[in-house]
Amino acid sequence: MRTDWSFDVQYAFPVLFTRDVFAADNGVLADLMAPADDLPVARAAVWIDAAVLAAHPGLTRDIHAWFSAHASRRIALAAAPEGVDGGEAAKNGLGLVEGIARTCVELGLCRHSYVIIIGGGAVLDAVGLAASLIHRGLRQIRLPTTTLGQCDAGLGVKNAVNLLGIKNLIGTFTPPWAVVDDARFLVSQDDRTWRAGLAEAVKVAVIKDAGFLDRIEALVPALAARDLAAMEEVVQRSAELHLQHITTAGDPFEHGSSRPLDFGHWSAHRLEVLTHHRLQHGEAVAIGVALDACYAAAIGRLEDRDAERICGVLAGLGFRLWDPCFDLRDADGRRQVYGGLAQFREHLGGRLTLAMPAGLGRRADIDSFDEAVCESALERLRRLQRPVSRGGVPA
Repeated sequence: MRTDWSFDVQYAFPVLFTRDVFAADNGVLADLMAPADDLPVARAAVWIDAAVLAAHPGLTRDIHAWFSAHASRRIALAAAPEGVDGGEAAKNGLGLVEGIARTCVELGLCRHSYVIIIGGGAVLDAVGLAASLIHRGLRQIRLPTTTLGQCDAGLGVKNAVNLLGIKNLIGTFTPPWAVVDDARFLVSQDDRTWRAGLAEAVKVAVIKDAGFLDRIEALVPALAARDLAAMEEVVQRSAELHLQHITTAGDPFEHGSSRPLDFGHWSAHRLEVLTHHRLQHGEAVAIGVALDACYAAAIGRLEDRDAERICGVLAGLGFRLWDPCFDLRDADGRRQVYGGLAQFREHLGGRLTLAMPAGLGRRADIDSFDEAVCESALERLRRLQRPVSRGGVPA
């Protein structure tokens, strides 16, 4: 005998935009954490990307002062904020996850406790994975500090680390308690990190909102000049488009074979590995989006002028469109970047499904990929590559 049972779970998490979240008079976090009158004091542990601590040497002091200023809301620090190395080092295996688990056990944190994560996408991923596993899930509040984190990486329901040389092999789908985008953190980024997240904004514009691509194109000079108001505008619209997909497309935990928000990512993930992470994720995505735009034009999904326009916007923002690792070959003479297709297929459950534009601002997936056509797209991309001004990505 077989009986089938089902249940629905409603997930909700706020995404808030602010400046100076740890200013004494900023109550955004307190409103998220304050417990009901009949519940114990809410305790929080804080992990901070080491690069953020270096750029904001007074941050730990400010966090202590902020919790003291809001003690009447019945929220408290469980321990002094702790720094962790960021970048791919944070996601290199399970070491950081185990260390955080040990700390949470020693502090006696429970499922009503908070893990506040301040940093770039890799730190959000790794510390978020730990938070999602401890007691089957502590309440994680993400404070992305990079353009990439605020545009995309810090917004979703995924947490993961790399293992066995495979990106994001070990992970969970666990929605955060909340996401807080503090624009002040963006100011301290170096030029590479400032623009890295803009690749994700261009990506989502190409497949979801042609008008947003128009706006990014108009803002290229301001974004290149590090205008904070321009960046805030792009970050908020990019976040909105990503969240619209996550919350309304019907597959937030990716049970199906399609990953619409991963347009341009099959080659980007592979390029990160081939360059030993010399390319930041956003830089690899910019190249991947440019390549897939050229491929989309070659198969009739985009007008030639639109593909070149996409490449022009990315180049105007300061991205390289080509990397020497495209020319790496395996023993059979095949470009090593094509290994990204097999890894994508494996991640999707054995069936290759790639997001492609169907005209600017629209998407329709493809389930086959012609490497011969991609060769012509690569040659076009090589021709479109422009010299990058001082401060660009090193070769």
